[in-house]
Amino acid sequence: MSMINISEVINVTVATPPAGLALQSVSNLLCMTKDTPVASIADGEYRVYTSATDVGTDWGTTGDVYKAAVSVFSQSPNIITGGGKFIVGKVAAADDSTAALADFIPLVFFGSFATTFAESDVIIQATAAAAQAAGKLYIVGSSDAADLEVGGLFGLIQGATLTNTRCLFHSDATKIEAFKFGYVSRALGVNFAGDNTTNTMHLKQIAGVTADEGLTSTLLSKAKVVGADVYANIAGRSSVLSYGANVFFDERFNLQWLKLAMEVAGFNVLAQTVSKIPQTEAGMDLLKGAYRQVCGQSVANGMAAAGSWTSPDTFGDPEDFKRNIAEQGYFIYSLPITQQSSVDREARKAPLIQIALKLAGAVHSSDVIININR
Repeated sequence: MSMINISEVINVTVATPPAGLALQSVSNLLCMTKDTPVASIADGEYRVYTSATDVGTDWGTTGDVYKAAVSVFSQSPNIITGGGKFIVGKVAAADDSTAALADFIPLVFFGSFATTFAESDVIIQATAAAAQAAGKLYIVGSSDAADLEVGGLFGLIQGATLTNTRCLFHSDATKIEAFKFGYVSRALGVNFAGDNTTNTMHLKQIAGVTADEGLTSTLLSKAKVVGADVYANIAGRSSVLSYGANVFFDERFNLQWLKLAMEVAGFNVLAQTVSKIPQTEAGMDLLKGAYRQVCGQSVANGMAAAGSWTSPDTFGDPEDFKRNIAEQGYFIYSLPITQQSSVDREARKAPLIQIALKLAGAVHSSDVIININR
């Protein structure tokens, strides 16, 4: 018996949503070097690694790159915990870190970078400015006490509000590189998709690095002023002391993740919608829903928390604003569709979306008063 296909009556098409963008890891660390590799790696090229052993295969086990890799992968947690990779970029002998940064940014994604070669203060300041503009985090280490002065390298970086540059001091010149790469690996060891995973570097220990026995109270005071982190011996325990005069590193790192996560979330809701996001309040709810998920994750991982909004600046309904911050830790508002200009509407732009987020901060010290009664 012949049969007529059911599609003559019911024709079903199954549509799958288009692929979106994956969230790249801000824990990717770029190590710029002028070392001579064992493998064939030309100037301007890079290699990606997940172990110090593989780094040794390409760069040998006696050079600065391998030593940096050992320090990076010795930490627990480290960049791998955050889903990051150790990226080694070969810099031409005639180039500096400012030029190398511009060269590597379009080639490979990384959130932070450091160098294995020394440079002048002028070049370091120029690179710090370039890192600030590019949204990258720059790690600088020094064993020169002069850099802790207000007019020294670290003081000038802090004075120029180059908050994306983390300045580290260790008076032992043989320890500063291990401290630098170990510090940043430990700091980048955050899985932002987890629960209560964000951290602070204050009082953390760096594997493979001994405390700075040359750190005096005078040097410590100067480090506080310029916002440089140090590695101190506190009651026999090696501990990072982190100061926020140039903003704490974890705050800059967390905001770097937040910005990228928001960009990807917004892009994906537009790209993965099979039809379109209409220019209606319902459409705006879809877009704001994507941003709301990121805000919710920032609360889950400990970056943000419910609290009291202390700034006089608000938007939207003030009562809704304060209630959402107090109950959720964030508030999302968009200009009503009816108030959108015809120019923006014809250009198919969404009305401005504003987000307020209350950072959770971190406890670094405590004062205690004990009252005794006999």
